[in-house]
Amino acid sequence: MLGEGVCDKFLKCSVERGVRFPPVGVDQVLGLLKVIHNLGGRTDAMYINDAVDADLGDLAHVVDAAEFLGLLKASGGDLELTAAGRDAVERPLREFQKYLKRRLSEVEPFASLARFVSERGRVEVGEVLEFLSSFGYGEEGARRVLDWAVFAQIVEIEEGEWVVPS
Repeated sequence: MLGEGVCDKFLKCSVERGVRFPPVGVDQVLGLLKVIHNLGGRTDAMYINDAVDADLGDLAHVVDAAEFLGLLKASGGDLELTAAGRDAVERPLREFQKYLKRRLSEVEPFASLARFVSERGRVEVGEVLEFLSSFGYGEEGARRVLDWAVFAQIVEIEEGEWVVPS
């Protein structure tokens, strides 16, 4: 069931340990989950590199993001979907978005982003990207983090230039 993963303890301690959410695309993580699901839910990482829109270096970050979210377990070169990872692929997208909203709203930089936007009510996209850069993200990384926040319905983009609370 979504929401019950091995990642609970990791997410709660992620800020304390200085772990940063990997700046990868939502589509990359979903693609990885779908490929592993289609291969029976478990596979060797070297077999999926070409199937996911990532080079070998990026694939490690995609795996890290999926693990961070409790969707995947990596061990000894094998990648295995968790129950939440299977649910993300098999259940309606809306349920996955609700799961992500719960998970990401508790961790940085998403918790601070939600407060930042909520306190201001309406913030220009450029200002949000600058805010996210204070967490160590470059422009592309900040955009990907914002994409996750929008996908998880933590914030919304209005008229293409304003970020508003969801």
